[in-house]
Amino acid sequence: MIKFLKDVDIKDKRVIVRVDYNVPIKDGEILSTKKIDDSFKTLDYLIENNCKIILLTHFGRVKTEEDKLTNTIKPVFEYIKSLNKYNILYSSEAMGPMLDVMVKNLLPRQIILAENTRFLDLNGKLESSCDVQLSMYWAHLAEYYIDDAFGSMHRNHASITGIPKYLPSAVGFLVEKELKNLNCLVNDIEKPFVVVMGGAKLDDKIELIYSLAERADYILLGGGIANTFLKIAGFDIGSSLVSDTALIKAKAILEEFPDKIILPKDVITSPSYSDVKYEHKKLDEIVIDDVIGDIGSGAIENYKRILNSAKTIFVNGTVGIYEQKPFSNGTREILEIVSNTNAKKIVGGGDAGSAVKAFKLEDKMTFISTGGGATLTYIANQTLPGIEAIEESNEKDIC
Repeated sequence: MIKFLKDVDIKDKRVIVRVDYNVPIKDGEILSTKKIDDSFKTLDYLIENNCKIILLTHFGRVKTEEDKLTNTIKPVFEYIKSLNKYNILYSSEAMGPMLDVMVKNLLPRQIILAENTRFLDLNGKLESSCDVQLSMYWAHLAEYYIDDAFGSMHRNHASITGIPKYLPSAVGFLVEKELKNLNCLVNDIEKPFVVVMGGAKLDDKIELIYSLAERADYILLGGGIANTFLKIAGFDIGSSLVSDTALIKAKAILEEFPDKIILPKDVITSPSYSDVKYEHKKLDEIVIDDVIGDIGSGAIENYKRILNSAKTIFVNGTVGIYEQKPFSNGTREILEIVSNTNAKKIVGGGDAGSAVKAFKLEDKMTFISTGGGATLTYIANQTLPGIEAIEESNEKDIC
């Protein structure tokens, strides 16, 4: 059984909290603080309960020593410090004597933000391989573990699945909100259930599409994902992006669920993703140097008819390269259609969430998930490694 923060006694305890502060930064400036701000509800509750708080987060990819210079968590610390909201300290170590001393001297209602957990991947991938010694080290720093990093709960990392093996554990308010809102896509789905699936790469989503095809009434495809299915269906897609490694699985899905997989019948093409030259074409008009960048008006109308009958809609990815003006119309119109339906409207993280924000439709959606891969994994598998770790921790009744 998973435990939520308000269900456990954390008063006066030293608590280690896994957050997701993997925010976009350019030239040292944070472009969006939403992920950080979303963690404050949990931090406020812990402070109200007189806790001593240690924050762990990853930030970017760390494969070389040089990566440490650009992927330090220091700018996040400086942002939180500037708010004058918390008594927060920064540890330049995610593991070591500095962090040990800081934790030993930590006061109630005080916070330590430790350095990027992935710094510890440089010598043996300690974080990403869920190293036992690292998991035990972090666990010994605290009396309780709270996971509030939904976007990372699909990873079998020391800071996600390792620590709960040695500490009593629960999920924070952000994770609780995610689970409660995504459960409508997992349990007792109100039908008709329609999925809009787009994006460039099919490889990461092929298993999800199969899982959803078993439960959904229709899956409306766009982007590079649609290209792969169009190729399997026998259409010439010119020089468009295709996921060759997913062709066999995609063929099996198309054969098993022919009436559920809906493909565009017309598209917007250009030579080499040109911003200047582009054309609206039916599929049988595509030539060898054409690149498909968006779905066409006929596809939009067909998708609109299906979406208007839906009771539950899940949007993941975009149906075109919405960042380029010639290919933005499909994504914008589909999202506007979704936003105007009476269905439950759940938007996956990543590009779909960014597109909803770009077109200023956030307030018209039922829920926008903070997760990318985690959202997909949870919907496909109805659980996550991070959730299972906390459930097992509670079953062990760790003291």
